[in-house]
Amino acid sequence: MPAGSNGWHDSPPKVHSRIILRNKKSLEQVQICVGVPSYRISDERRYVSYILNTLLGGGMSSRLFQNVREKQGLVYSIFSELNPFRDTGLLSVYAGTSRASAPKVVQSIVNEFRQLKLNPISDEELKRAKDQLKGSLMLSLESSTARMSNLARQEMYYDRFFGMDEIIERIQAVTVESILVSANELFQPDRIAVTVLGNLNGLKISRDSLAC
Repeated sequence: MPAGSNGWHDSPPKVHSRIILRNKKSLEQVQICVGVPSYRISDERRYVSYILNTLLGGGMSSRLFQNVREKQGLVYSIFSELNPFRDTGLLSVYAGTSRASAPKVVQSIVNEFRQLKLNPISDEELKRAKDQLKGSLMLSLESSTARMSNLARQEMYYDRFFGMDEIIERIQAVTVESILVSANELFQPDRIAVTVLGNLNGLKISRDSLAC
């Protein structure tokens, strides 16, 4: 069969960032999700977003885990994740906390956004994030099923195959400056969406509280 374009390179959808609070009295914990639009899966800046996500909430050494859980003790669980799609992407933070701590948790998450926008990360922190990401990538391709799924995914989204050496080279090329630029692109107050589920008991979150 003749080769052809997969036709999956659409323009990004228009984003409507909302604040949604859902009261459910039967829940003991308050579940919080804070998200911003990110880059689509084929965007060349995706490697910067991988590192940014790792720095923000990708494991126990991340800023969210260390500052919100370990230092402040505000949450039971907290992490960030990156979900890139063919036409857009999502960088989100999840946290499980108590009703009393919920406003402070949202404030702390937004503060981490602000710090990544205003202050360049150290070379040491960038190196740790790169090493963690490279290790995770290598471990994720240990099985034959994972390798074949990766081949299929790359053919669908990129129209070509990226070898591990090339991916690692792209990760290594991420700089402190590029992290700062992406943080300022992604963490815009008017694009932050928040969903809160739990026994809220009158909890309110305003757009002003998301200023970063």
